[in-house]
Amino acid sequence: MTSLLDASSRVAFAALLHDLGKFAERAAPEVAKERFDVHITNYAKWNDRGGYHSHRHAAWTALFMEKIEESAPDLVRGDVAPFASRQDGEGSGITDSLVNAAAMHHRPETLLQWIIATADRVASGFEREKFERYNDAEDKTETGRNHYQARQLTLFEQVRLMDADVAAVTPANLQYRYPLKPFTPENLFPVRRDGYEPDDDKSAQAEYRVLWENFLDALEKIPPAHRAQWSLWLDHFDTLWQSVAHAIPSATAFSAKPDVSLYDHSKATAAFAVALWRWHVAQDGLTNADAIRRHKDRADWDEKKILLVQGDFFGIQDFIFSEGSETNKHAAKLLRGRSFQVSLFTELAALKVLEACALPPTSQILNAAGKFLIVAPNTAEIREKLAAVRHELNEWFLRETFGLAGLGLVGKMASCNDFSEGRFDLLLKTLFAELERAKLARFDLTGDTPPSAVFAIDYPHGVCQYNNHLRADKTEGDRVSARLSRDQIEIGKALAHQDRLLIARDGTDLYEGSVRILETPIFGYRVGFTANEAESGKFGELARFGDLLRCWDFSLPENLRDSLWHGYARRYINAYIPFFPASDPQTSDKYREVEADTDPHAPKTFNHLACEDRILEGDGKWVGQIALAILKGDVDNLGSIFQRGQKPNSFAKMAALSRQLNAFFAIWLPAYCRKEYPNTYTVFAGGDDFFLIGPWRSTQKLAADMAREFRRFVAENPDIHFSAGFAMTKPGHPVHALAEQAENALEAAKRHVTDKGKEKNAVCLHGEVVPWPKWNELAQLEQEIQDLSDAYRLSTGYVYSLLSLIDLAASETLESAMWRSRFFYRTRRYVVDKLEAGARATAQTRLATTFGDNGIARQQGRFRIPLFNFFYSKR
Repeated sequence: MTSLLDASSRVAFAALLHDLGKFAERAAPEVAKERFDVHITNYAKWNDRGGYHSHRHAAWTALFMEKIEESAPDLVRGDVAPFASRQDGEGSGITDSLVNAAAMHHRPETLLQWIIATADRVASGFEREKFERYNDAEDKTETGRNHYQARQLTLFEQVRLMDADVAAVTPANLQYRYPLKPFTPENLFPVRRDGYEPDDDKSAQAEYRVLWENFLDALEKIPPAHRAQWSLWLDHFDTLWQSVAHAIPSATAFSAKPDVSLYDHSKATAAFAVALWRWHVAQDGLTNADAIRRHKDRADWDEKKILLVQGDFFGIQDFIFSEGSETNKHAAKLLRGRSFQVSLFTELAALKVLEACALPPTSQILNAAGKFLIVAPNTAEIREKLAAVRHELNEWFLRETFGLAGLGLVGKMASCNDFSEGRFDLLLKTLFAELERAKLARFDLTGDTPPSAVFAIDYPHGVCQYNNHLRADKTEGDRVSARLSRDQIEIGKALAHQDRLLIARDGTDLYEGSVRILETPIFGYRVGFTANEAESGKFGELARFGDLLRCWDFSLPENLRDSLWHGYARRYINAYIPFFPASDPQTSDKYREVEADTDPHAPKTFNHLACEDRILEGDGKWVGQIALAILKGDVDNLGSIFQRGQKPNSFAKMAALSRQLNAFFAIWLPAYCRKEYPNTYTVFAGGDDFFLIGPWRSTQKLAADMAREFRRFVAENPDIHFSAGFAMTKPGHPVHALAEQAENALEAAKRHVTDKGKEKNAVCLHGEVVPWPKWNELAQLEQEIQDLSDAYRLSTGYVYSLLSLIDLAASETLESAMWRSRFFYRTRRYVVDKLEAGARATAQTRLATTFGDNGIARQQGRFRIPLFNFFYSKR
């Protein structure tokens, strides 16, 4: 299996870098002319009609693969299967070296070359006729820029949920481009084309050259010891490739629309290449000559060679928000530990599938929000292994969680033609349907029921005090707990101080002195947390002997411009955790009422967070409500965005859209909280949804910032937005109950319909639903109320009386019209009784405008929100 995995990894590596030359050519590093001319002749495609070599990037791929090989596992000496060895100097012409397999995809001749060429076409979704035109075309895009100048379009700007709007998406009206810069939270956002996209080759290539040099330097950061294990090294390289190629346009020929990144296209190509090669290896009696003919003629493009393996974690809410008698005492640690476990379980389940099928990490296309997608070969052996993994996962979840959570695992057979533009939408629709069916058949209880589905078990230690669904297995003093709960608390501690995750086989010695090791083996893996790179680098010996399967960096960026590449494979599964930066005697009084200690450099508890919006007044007193806000939200119409939003659609586009959407919540949001809202817990954020806990007022501002930044992220596309719901409470309330309240508020926001028929795109707070475009009006009213309070010393009684007038105005009774007269009377009485004669007229007008016209009359029930915020700020 190790030999097969290594061979599959080499195929993946060759396919992943088949278009390396597009990057190199645009950066234009120095190359000797004679050597360059030889490579053009050997690898570029000759255009008979034009009398020139097209697709010259193939020659650049061959030229610079050797540069990458210097830092890769050995591809010259020893076992380089399935490729031919170049140890004796062979490596030119049409031999099956890895370099040739990667670079000959526009003029393939051997089976390995044809497999990568076919994978390239499947990833693009090309129909045969369209590909042949593309293969004969010049490097020029629909946007009028050549391959040096074109910058990547954003898929989000092109999404249209109404078919009638699709025709309006033309290159001329697409105004946004991604910056050609390394992967950082800020560089996830597109910028306006005007003023950014270059119109001359010199400046365009200079930008590429900076990125190319960054790439070569960054390549050296992968630990040399990890080259001993192909899958471990390739996992690191995949992250590096994403960091530099995420905004490089992949297609720039045949007047292509440059809207898929080189990273997303090459990752899909690598996954398909491995699946196709492994399918051919498993076929008895099929000669290479027959296989080449079938690839060339597309004679077997309707044969189901590919198995799309989907995993979906179910029971997320129940798992994260489970309760026990002692849950509240460790609420923050348990929440972040459980949320991290959901991502960890999903990642390790995907790893289990990859290992069982001997597939490289690049075969895992998606993993976000408890879901993953793996491209595998459709062979009898793979289907049997998938069934065995499904059984093992079911057994583990039943044993460790008593069925509280689980992971559905399904396989969908597909042909190469299923990924073409004309058929991919149907494939995508069936993929969604298969996953929904899996949710209704949990643990195979109606089929091949695992023997442990019915438990014969006793409770010698009682029920876990942190999760009353679990059986306790240990007593410590007056506490009884299950090992899964103890791990959750341990994870909660580790996330505050550790940056990397080590995955090894169960039984591996992970040097317990420098690693926090989880007590519970997960699917046969041992998991440990370690600190920075200096600590992580101590495990080279484990890597050399094959005991270290994965080493994942999950650190959060220090700021929005911080690089996400630190030499290790990335998993975006961490949450932002608020800390005390240092001891401050003055601010420590802020927490006195909740009896919460202020331990320097320790994570803040929910009691601390509830106090963070209090304000120190001139008399030395802290004022403001002690309260938490729970914010829950997700992207509206997600299924429609994926199934109908892209025309034409492709596998690479689907993968790119999913990756980018996840990046907003899993990468940008924690980094933004760290910079602007450091008192916010991102309990979970990824995929298309989020769950945050923070101070009551700051969290409202954060939600508004998120809505604004999400519009910028999706290139101001009005068809893409999210809805959210708030729950507010004093600290100490069960989080599970608060989560239900936030969920109910979110559902109310989703039911919102404007007078123009637009749905969702709203937030619900205090039972009032506000369309996001209207939120700023309420924020402005809140500021005006504060200004009026400062100017006229408004009494709480006067402001509080306005709530009854809001109810009266909203009532469907004959008295509803009387709210104005009552408002005028109360306001006049207040002005006369409380203010000097010279200030009364101006005050009357300002109060009538803010509270009457702009407040009750214009906002109706929504006006409660700024009023409540005013009350809470004064308590």
